[in-house]
Amino acid sequence: MVKCPVCSELLELLTTVHCEMVHGLTRQQVIERYGKPESFFMEFAKKYVDSAPVIRKRDFVNSQLLTDRIRSKTRKFHIDR
Repeated sequence: MVKCPVCSELLELLTTVHCEMVHGLTRQQVIERYGKPESFFMEFAKKYVDSAPVIRKRDFVNSQLLTDRIRSKTRKFHIDR
């Protein structure tokens, strides 16, 4: 995800179609005038890198088992403790 440097709209990619339809400029003209689009994910992730939770192996295994059980057609999964 990137932010358009002109209107800050979130886009998968900054495309010529978006630039021409919304701003009346080609993609190259937008980049020359306003700079390259900013990566939204990296900007968002910078705030939460230090506070990201750690997933324990057991939590991951439990979620995988639950997903398998839900997606199973026979629903005969059993978890022994």
